[in-house]
Amino acid sequence: MANWFIAFIALVLLFVIFAGMVIAAKYLAPREYDKEKYDLYECGAPMVSEFRYFNIRFYIIAIMFTLFDIEAIFMYPWAVYFEELGILGVIEMGLFIIMVFVGWIYAYKKGALVWE
Repeated sequence: MANWFIAFIALVLLFVIFAGMVIAAKYLAPREYDKEKYDLYECGAPMVSEFRYFNIRFYIIAIMFTLFDIEAIFMYPWAVYFEELGILGVIEMGLFIIMVFVGWIYAYKKGALVWE
């Protein structure tokens, strides 16, 4: 048998199993509406007050921290293998740092770093 035929049989089998699971879930799922299931849940403790929105600035700062933390993760292996990479490694890391710096300037211009 050709390799493509084995792959085709595997894909058909995968589709049949997937379709069977979806159909079984549809017919075996409970039909009644349970109010407690769709009620708000807060770590098992009773709710003491209404839902409060948090400032979106926290989200933006967390995303920026994650991006710059990933930058540091990429720079560490580069620093370890600095001599083996040669001039091409320096150029690539320079371009990477420039792109991150441009992103930081963009965030600064949009006011993401201004805390109100």
